[in-house]
This record gives sequence, C-alpha cells and structure tokens, in this order.
Amino acid sequence: MRTPEGAVTGTRRHVAARPAWRCRVCAAPWPCQPAKLALRVEYAHDPVGLSVYLCVLLHEAAGDWLRLRPQPPDPAELFARFVAWTRPVGADAERGRVDRLLDRAATAAPPPRSRGVRPGRAPGHRRPAG
Repeated sequence: MRTPEGAVTGTRRHVAARPAWRCRVCAAPWPCQPAKLALRVEYAHDPVGLSVYLCVLLHEAAGDWLRLRPQPPDPAELFARFVAWTRPVGADAERGRVDRLLDRAATAAPPPRSRGVRPGRAPGHRRPAG
C-alpha cells in the first residue's frame, strides 16, 4: 500500500504519523494543507482515484482511533477531514441546490389519486351506452 504522502518542505514530506494521524512535519491533523495540495497535484488526472484512496485512509484512521480511544470518532468530521475537500470547486453550491430540491419534494403533498380512472381517460369520461 502507498504511504500517505504530501508536499515536500525542504527535503521532508508531509506524511501522516500513525496511529495519531498527525503530520510528521507540521503536526497538524493529516492531511494538512501542504499534503492536500500535493495530493491534488499528484491526482490531478484522477480525482475519483484520490477520493477512493482517501476513503481507504479514512477507514484506517477510524480503526486507529478506535484502538486509541473508548468513544467512536464522528463520521462527519472524519469525512470532512479526509474526503470532502476533494470535491470540485462549486460542488457545495450544487449539492445545496439538490438538497433544497429534495427537501421541497419531500414536503410537497402527493398528487391526488382519483378512483376508477384508467390511464388515458379523462376523469368523468363515461363509456357510451351500448
């Protein structure tokens, strides 16, 4: 498996120190800003691959967390730290628009159902006596 890598500062790379998942160079929670920048450059041709790679690391970090602490980590916090920053610029605005549409659809009343109306016939249409 690849080593979690990041930007180079002098001759030092911003890599994760496990099991705490803090940067070995700057001691910030990993991935730190220099590591994020380096990962974006490294995966510029494969943003989905970057997200998948970071999901694997998120899983490993969650496992390390559970071995070190009695309470489980906050999934939203881990997702934001490891994966959410990989979304393209403007994706948050689009997600917000989609969320609003889904909220409206969930709160809208369902269309009324009429009884005895078959598809293709107007309500009130009666078959001629024959």
